[in-house]
Amino acid sequence: MMPNIVDGGDTGGLMRYLVGPGRANEHVEPHLVAGSRTIMNRWGDWSELSLAQASEIANYLDSFMHETERFVSGPIRKFDPEMGKTRVADYGPNHVWHCSLSLSPDEGPLSEDKWVAIARDFMDEMEFTAASGKAECRWVAIHHGTSKNGGDHIHIAANIVREDGTRWNSWNDQPRSQRACNTLEHKYGLRIVESREHARSSKCDSAQALNAARRAGKQVTDRAALESRLRAASKAATSEVDFIARARGLGVRLRPRFAKGRTDVVVGYSAALHTKPGVKTQWYAGGSIARDLTLRALRDRWPDTIESATDAVGAWQDAWKGMPLSGGRRSYTREEWLGHKRGLDIYRDQLSNVDPTDRLGLANATNDVAGLLAAAAQQPDLSDEMRGALDYCARQVGRSGQLKQRPAQKSGTSPWVVLGAQLLSTAVTPKNSEVSYALALVATMELVKALADLYRQAQQANTAAAMLRDTRGVYERVRMEAPYLQATTQLQAEPVPLQQDTLPEITTEPEPPLSPEQIIEPAVARASVGEEAEIERIGQRTPWLATPQGFTTPTEHSDNPDGNSHRDYIAEMHQNLNANDDSSNSDETPKRQRPLPGIGEVPQIKKVDHPTRHPKMPTWQPPERGRGRSR
Repeated sequence: MMPNIVDGGDTGGLMRYLVGPGRANEHVEPHLVAGSRTIMNRWGDWSELSLAQASEIANYLDSFMHETERFVSGPIRKFDPEMGKTRVADYGPNHVWHCSLSLSPDEGPLSEDKWVAIARDFMDEMEFTAASGKAECRWVAIHHGTSKNGGDHIHIAANIVREDGTRWNSWNDQPRSQRACNTLEHKYGLRIVESREHARSSKCDSAQALNAARRAGKQVTDRAALESRLRAASKAATSEVDFIARARGLGVRLRPRFAKGRTDVVVGYSAALHTKPGVKTQWYAGGSIARDLTLRALRDRWPDTIESATDAVGAWQDAWKGMPLSGGRRSYTREEWLGHKRGLDIYRDQLSNVDPTDRLGLANATNDVAGLLAAAAQQPDLSDEMRGALDYCARQVGRSGQLKQRPAQKSGTSPWVVLGAQLLSTAVTPKNSEVSYALALVATMELVKALADLYRQAQQANTAAAMLRDTRGVYERVRMEAPYLQATTQLQAEPVPLQQDTLPEITTEPEPPLSPEQIIEPAVARASVGEEAEIERIGQRTPWLATPQGFTTPTEHSDNPDGNSHRDYIAEMHQNLNANDDSSNSDETPKRQRPLPGIGEVPQIKKVDHPTRHPKMPTWQPPERGRGRSR
């Protein structure tokens, strides 16, 4: 149940609107469900109120104000349909307090008796009645059917002047009304707004921005497009310099915000999309795009050194000047692809071990999964439908990871998330395999299911159900565009047991953890039997995947110009790798038995010079003078 509050100085005008036809003729049989005793005794039994009766009720609401001659003035809040929110529009008489209590359209209508109880308890919580220990204010609650969106609701109109001439305290009334609604949701079995209960708040598009995007023929607003690109860049980046380069590579313009009086300390940033000549550029601050995309929140998950801070200042200045970028997308080999995708499976195992009672840890995991979905949406050869489904899913999942107050805590992004985001956002899909990218998408979708299971454990079933609902669109596109996978699973809101891979037990003397690059070599060894074994392994973990009869397996394709099959090519490569390993690897402990790094540990990918790494981003030279640390 959501409250919406406005105020003003025309009680008669408000009452005539509430009993009238409404802006879209949605008001049907307006009548009172609750109110002050004097008003209910006279008009409470009427099944439908007239305009004349509305004017009489308005006089009774204002009676205490006229008897005590206490006329109140102040800022007037009104709902702005262009901005899509309530704002202060004027200053003048504001003795009328108007609040609507609305249900979700899929909750269904409530009975009259329940609305009566809800209205009375709500006004008690807001201290309008004698239950507060003070003189009461006069108020009424009107019910007139569903809204334009189909949600059942009531309107409450009150005069803030009490019977003794004192004024009702309107300070912080919006947060107080939110807390009152949360209490009533638990008391009357209504759908609980979990984002409010767990102090989450996401940035949304205004009605003005939505209308502008619709007129321009765009599927999403500029703010929504920036959110997906910046989130994808942040998860694939290993440093602030890397983030700047990746964001620019995804078509984002960046503008640094320096500390007052300084040009060597960056404290924030703004982002915008590239526009045509003559078109005004709309800039958005990082915090106005998403709470987890502020520069402070991003820096909390990257290593902080003097060298990285100095390089970041130069990178921000080059981004603002529009200096050209080097590097770009590259094609992954089949072995690299399988190794990177294995990182997604490992992160899924780690995700199931996150403590659901840890608000920050759960929020970070949610942001990671949303970043992987956003990275998957950046592939250049996706269909518009698939890109739109992934982009929408990434934004919806990301909403659950935005905390109103985020404590400062250094919690580095899991190296497996970095590896997966780099693969999904920067790799060109291998042309020698029809199923590689589809399997990577399926592995990413499994992360959403594991994340939803965490929210169910945290007693947030509504959030979990919303995640699974928003993911259905991606599964539908996978079924249509990759029918050979036969992804016939049905996402349900009920808990579904998840099969987990058993991780090796940690011995009394733990070995050094595996780095993301070291997982590539076992993937190369497994690739000696082609992608058929990989599909079989995925099929065991996800029984809803199957290869139909007559499907051409990857080993039947000829990748080698000389006519040799891919199996022979991989076998030869594996033989060469084994020869190198015998001379260089002296550790007797198999790599598969080493403990894996957990979520939050410092990534190891910068310490290994492996050919599967992405090309290094351009290195900026430190300034000659006048530049110091960026923070």
